[in-house]
Amino acid sequence: MKKVRKVLSALVLSAISISTYAQVEADSHTAFIQKTMTVFMEKNAIPGAAVELYIDGQLYEYYYGYANREKKEPVIRKTIFEIGSISKIMTSILFAQEIDWAKMSFSDPITKYIKDLPEYFSKIKLQDLATHTSGLPFSLPKAINTKEDLRQYLSARSPGYGPGEQWMYSNLGTGLLGYALESSTEKDFDDLYRRHILNPLKMVTGVSIPANLTKYYAQGYDKNGEVASRTELGLFPAAMGVKASAADMQRFLSAAIGLPGTPPRIFYPMRMTESVYVKFSGDFQGLAWQIHAIEKNGIARLLNLSDMHGMGPVNIQQIYPRPVYNGDALIDKLGTTQGFSSYIAVIPNKKSGIVILTNKDVPNSAIVKTARDILFKVTQKN
Repeated sequence: MKKVRKVLSALVLSAISISTYAQVEADSHTAFIQKTMTVFMEKNAIPGAAVELYIDGQLYEYYYGYANREKKEPVIRKTIFEIGSISKIMTSILFAQEIDWAKMSFSDPITKYIKDLPEYFSKIKLQDLATHTSGLPFSLPKAINTKEDLRQYLSARSPGYGPGEQWMYSNLGTGLLGYALESSTEKDFDDLYRRHILNPLKMVTGVSIPANLTKYYAQGYDKNGEVASRTELGLFPAAMGVKASAADMQRFLSAAIGLPGTPPRIFYPMRMTESVYVKFSGDFQGLAWQIHAIEKNGIARLLNLSDMHGMGPVNIQQIYPRPVYNGDALIDKLGTTQGFSSYIAVIPNKKSGIVILTNKDVPNSAIVKTARDILFKVTQKN
């Protein structure tokens, strides 16, 4: 039977409410998590946050501060956040499902699904798009707002790098992968996501938010703490358009770890996305996920984020002819929009993982280090 415990503590920035679903008398982790989150939120002036945490398959949930600072609305399990580039994992799962169902292939050129691309795109495979090795840039010029603008831009563009030459993080690449999925299935991205990820996992919120749930959509705040505009879908919802409640991300986290009850139609494609396809700068690229080997005495390196590689370009050290799965690795993904920052990390063989959702745009290193500090601390003895 689930037991709900609530811990109330005063924070300078807001009241904190913590709830955990665990049938235990003493939670030795709560004090550490509370202290770590308090420092993180105070230092970065974060109005509200949610933490979804699995420790050896046991769920803990912590909710802090305000979903809307001006209205004093607290963060709760139903609070909806923009998850930014964590959306890329969802796109990659849809891609992996199509591969699992033999409807698409890693080696398919993008031109098989998008017909009016320039000739050089015939060399770019779907796997290149999913692993940021396509040679395409991070984003588009601000003047590109329609699909016709995009077509003209791509028609006039010369590639900076050929596919497989450099690792370079690309919203454009994931956006084109999303278009390929829509072309192959004849369904739009939101419909695909709802049919093949949300419904099987009993998640609720996708690219669009059901009308009866809009009241739970948190207010986002920019880097300066000012009220941020809602993120518009733009041309590439597959790259960063998904929204999710804390409850949704708890269910997704469970599936990412591979806990019992994960539907097979999610479990196997999820493992495909979490496998290694490319090695660069000492770390590895999955399908959207990044993968970090936890070597002996190597945790210190993963907590030292001064050398985060950013968007690239970075030299590729190896492309694997067959993907390699390592359930002992730290497998993670960041997501940021103008008013939100999110992070998910799992260590599947420890049945452990964490999601932190915030309604403020904070430095990547801050949210990553906070989450990793918590995850490594609570899994030390597991």
